Amino acid sequence: MSKRLWPVLGKSLLGLVALMVVMVLAGLAVGFLAGRGVVQQDSAIVTMMTIFSVVLMVGAMVMSVAWMRAIDEAAREAHKAAWFWGGCSGMAVGGVGIVLAGLPQARGLQFVAWDGRTDPAAYMAAGAFAMMMLMTLGYIIVWAWWWLARTRG
Repeated sequence: MSKRLWPVLGKSLLGLVALMVVMVLAGLAVGFLAGRGVVQQDSAIVTMMTIFSVVLMVGAMVMSVAWMRAIDEAAREAHKAAWFWGGCSGMAVGGVGIVLAGLPQARGLQFVAWDGRTDPAAYMAAGAFAMMMLMTLGYIIVWAWWWLARTRG
């Protein structure tokens, strides 16, 4: 691994640990304040999770940019090819499910989200998660194929 990647990995880990510590402290504060009746627990949790999600995603993007700048050209090309070919292929597989879900016959299908919920928001989250997993699986397959094709002697 490139020496330029160690600071990126260290900052990523440090940032994630700091975010987790802040979230635990915020959770304790919300629990304490909700127990005293100062805040409503549900709205405070939604606010906390919104802030956590935004900070986590912004941090992930910042670290992704730092990672791409630190790796060499071959690794950069592997990632680009993997996201284009693998991610798009995974999205196409998921797209079949989206098209089929639009059929009137799909009305009778009942899926249960991972937490047992069957409301529209749970369905949306489960579908988005499934699409992300298909895209990531496609990415992993193409990334491994890209490197194997270039490293076999």
